[in-house]
Amino acid sequence: MGALIKTVDLTKVYPNGIKANDAINILVEEGEIVGIIGPNGAGKTTLIRQILGLLRPTEGRIEILGEDISKRPSIIKDNIGYCPQSILYFPSLTVKETIEFALKFKGVKKEELSQKVDKVLKESGLEGFKNYAGYMLSSGLMRMLLLNIAIAREAPILILDEPTAMIDIISKTQVWERISQLKSENKRAILIASHDMNEIKSLCDRVYVIVKGKIIAEGSPEEISTLMKMPVEMTFIPLDGEKVESILEFSHPVSFTKHGSVFDVSFEELDKGIEFINKLKEVTEIKYLELESPSFEKTILKLLKEGDKNE
Repeated sequence: MGALIKTVDLTKVYPNGIKANDAINILVEEGEIVGIIGPNGAGKTTLIRQILGLLRPTEGRIEILGEDISKRPSIIKDNIGYCPQSILYFPSLTVKETIEFALKFKGVKKEELSQKVDKVLKESGLEGFKNYAGYMLSSGLMRMLLLNIAIAREAPILILDEPTAMIDIISKTQVWERISQLKSENKRAILIASHDMNEIKSLCDRVYVIVKGKIIAEGSPEEISTLMKMPVEMTFIPLDGEKVESILEFSHPVSFTKHGSVFDVSFEELDKGIEFINKLKEVTEIKYLELESPSFEKTILKLLKEGDKNE
C-alpha cells in the first residue's frame, strides 16, 4: 500500500504568530515504525493534532491512505488509532466502562464490543481491575490501557504521542514490548512522537528530528548516528606510558588527556583511532582499552543544539 501517512509542506502558524510547524514533510509506510523526536515545544504534538484533524493547517496538506483529509475528513476516524500524551479517565466510569465508552466512540460495532473489551483488559493486564475507577490505576497501567484501546480498533494506522511519559522503567519496558509486538503481528503504520532518545532508537525504523517546527534530519537510527562529524573516543592503560606520547605526536588526535596511568584520546575518524592503537601495540602492551564510537544519543543531542543555535 505504500505511505499510509504523508504530509506535504505542512505548516501551522498560530494566531499569536508562532510558527509551530514549518513545511513539514513526512512519510509513514505500511509495516514500519517512524519516530518524531525533539525537545518540548518543538512542534511534535501540533503535527500530530493536524494529522488527527484536530487542528487545521495554515498551509500544506495531509494524506491518509493516499487521500487528502481536507476533502475526506472521515478517513481519519475510520483508519487511525490514537494514544494521547495526557492520561485520561472519567471519574464516574470503571475501567471496563471506560473501554466500552472509548470503543463505542471510535465506531466499534455493538456485536464486536464485548469481545474487544475483554481483549483490551487481557492485553493491558487489567482483568483484575475492570471494576475499579480509572483514577485508581497507576500511571503505568493507565498507559497500557490507553495503548491497548488504540490498538483494539485494528486500524491500519496507530499514532502514539509520548506513549511512556512520566511512567517508571518497568512500565515503560512493558509498553515498548507491546509496541514491538504489533510490528511482528501485522502491517500497521505506527507514528511515535517522543523526546525519549532510547525509546525512539529502540522502536523506530526511521526517525525525523524536529527543532522549532522544522525537520532538521531524517533517517534510520543508524544513519542518524553518522550525520554529525563527532570524534571517536578511547580510554586505555598502556604497560609503558612513556611510549604513548611519541606515537600521539604523529597521530594528530582531536584531544588528549592523561590521568595517572589512564589515557583519554579522541580522533576524528574510527580508522585513525584503530591505526593509532595498532601502532601503540607495536611498542607496548595495552592492559585496558575502551572504544566509544559516535552514538545515536550523542548525535541527536548535537543535532538539537545545532538546530536551536541556527534559528
